[in-house]
Amino acid sequence: MTRTTRGRLVRPVVVLGLVVAAHSVLAAPATAATTRSPAATTRSPTVAATTPVPAAAAALTTTRGPAADGPTTLAALYPVADAWVDSINPTANHGTGSYLKADGLPVAVAYLRFTVQGAGTDPSGVLRLHLETASSTGVEVRAVDDTTWEENTLTYHNAPPTGAVVGSSGPVEAGTWVSVDVSSLITGNGPVTFALTTGNDTGIRITSREGTQKPELLVPAPPNPSPYLVTRTGSTTYQAVSQVTGFTYTGRLKTVVESAVTELDGRGGGTIQFDSGTFDLGTDYFKLVEIDDVTFVGAGMDLTFIRNSSSASADTEPFNTKGAVRMVVRDLTVSAGGPARSTSDALDFDDGIDVLVERVRVNAARGRGIVFDGKNQGWSSTGNTVRNCVVTGTFSDGIELLSASRNTVSGCQINHVGGHGIQVNRSSSGADQPNKTSDRNLVTGNVVDHAGQDGVNVDGGEANQIMNNRITNSSDTSTGRDGIRITTPTGVPCLDNVVAGNVATDDQVIKTQRYGLYVASSECRTTVVGPGNDFAGNRSGTIRDAGTGTIYH
Repeated sequence: MTRTTRGRLVRPVVVLGLVVAAHSVLAAPATAATTRSPAATTRSPTVAATTPVPAAAAALTTTRGPAADGPTTLAALYPVADAWVDSINPTANHGTGSYLKADGLPVAVAYLRFTVQGAGTDPSGVLRLHLETASSTGVEVRAVDDTTWEENTLTYHNAPPTGAVVGSSGPVEAGTWVSVDVSSLITGNGPVTFALTTGNDTGIRITSREGTQKPELLVPAPPNPSPYLVTRTGSTTYQAVSQVTGFTYTGRLKTVVESAVTELDGRGGGTIQFDSGTFDLGTDYFKLVEIDDVTFVGAGMDLTFIRNSSSASADTEPFNTKGAVRMVVRDLTVSAGGPARSTSDALDFDDGIDVLVERVRVNAARGRGIVFDGKNQGWSSTGNTVRNCVVTGTFSDGIELLSASRNTVSGCQINHVGGHGIQVNRSSSGADQPNKTSDRNLVTGNVVDHAGQDGVNVDGGEANQIMNNRITNSSDTSTGRDGIRITTPTGVPCLDNVVAGNVATDDQVIKTQRYGLYVASSECRTTVVGPGNDFAGNRSGTIRDAGTGTIYH
């Protein structure tokens, strides 16, 4: 099945970082709803369970859904055999070590055999693996028909053939638990074999049954745990607790949130809910890669605060995302502290599709407050919405749409930012997609005050609509800037942009905002100005027009 929004393959159902509380009875609350939203793929080291799974097979009694079909036993089964084989040493046996290995080149394949018990009449299962090394692609789980191989004699020469991929983890960090839904291979009680592979030429190490964090097969598969409630339990310790299953992650904020997100992403989406209070990442940040349908929600802009502070020469956004689809961030404040760095923002959505950011306050950022970026090869940031947000105290732009088309910014309040209040921007001439413009975006109903540069800046692009905004006192940091500026370099399209219903004025005693509107390049053609604009009261005048064929209403 392919993703309709971006054309990449949808990863089969994956459950990542699952922690099971042993021998406890957990009833799903009557109001337990599954809210669909964003997810993450970069994880962090060891996440501790509230109650660890014991060395022997553990059982969890739970109910499935509000009414429940009756209690079922969720057993954590351990391998009865595991080994790995490699093409470099085709006659070697690796059946007694503390780790397994999968590699794309040279080829290495890991095999695990379990004896399924308690499958029931509707068999299902989740395979949990502890990955000791990071991977940009993750591990694949494949079917294997042969269940008669022996771990002490298995070699590359005599290893059974592997079948189709039934699931994969996606990108992971070192020291991460990942889980893959293998229900299609669980047909009942008895032996079952899985093969672990990767298409990456960087090998992956997985803890074996001889290790301390041995593989597990959960039978039956647990229900979707959404929502996860994140709370602070100590000065640097946090918990994410499933409100459906009671599964709990404990550790650093980055660790517990990324683990819960990864699990939800693999289960079709869900909600990460932050309680009231301050959630401090320290120098960490959430790295969220290719997550779909995961929502991050706080208790309100004035109640939930997520912050970090870093001086690293790297992108350190508290919400650092790539390839997010239908992700939602709402009802919280984000603060990204540290010295100025142009690409270290507060919320960064690279290649974001249909993302919603609403009722979010940004009160500090090393770079921009909120940015949607579609400039790199294969990226397109489209269909995103930013609404009813508050942005202040950023070193650069309040909100930027960079090589991003068909997005909406509405109802936001932006003040005292170092760059433009809102910028609709093209990529640089040296980008992967050089001079890629932002087209057909709607910027409407926003209030911009004391922007360091232009209140609203459109640099290239076609059919962008700048409508019904109120812009005051721009050019607060850089001299000679305007309320609204439409511009482009030579050879970059700037066509049919619309400026209507806006107020752009300067009410200061010493005025800094030069013009209400400046169409700054003859390359900007057939810009539509009006009706309903009010550009009186600026330092130098109402409109300066250097465009070609500007249309006035």
